[in-house]
Amino acid sequence: MKFLSLFFIFASVSLASSDFMYAQTPEGKQEPENLFISKEKDSMQIWFYNRATAMGLKGEDREEYYNIILYHTFKMTRLEKKDKGYTPEEVRSKFDALVQKQHAEIKAILDEKQYAVYLDTYDKILKGVYERKGWK
Repeated sequence: MKFLSLFFIFASVSLASSDFMYAQTPEGKQEPENLFISKEKDSMQIWFYNRATAMGLKGEDREEYYNIILYHTFKMTRLEKKDKGYTPEEVRSKFDALVQKQHAEIKAILDEKQYAVYLDTYDKILKGVYERKGWK
């Protein structure tokens, strides 16, 4: 039951962030402000469920796994918000730092095989972000 509540929380955060994906500028133009596009958010939701199941995560480990990813994903999506005032270089640097912090926290709760599955899958999601942003 806790898994379902976490899943719905993530879905709610994803929907809420998509509603606020565009900020109004003084000129009335809309500018995108999210690092993760809708398709990537959808992929991550499905990925959370499938990968956690494939890795055999249950109970508290599964909840902690979701919480870590949700926390860092939320922080990543906030990096391009205008109120932060980050340059593109700062966004990239902070994004990479959050990814590394997430990896370290996830590694602490997974065994070696589970962590390899996590890295392989998460790297595929990140590839879309890096390609779209023109990051190498």
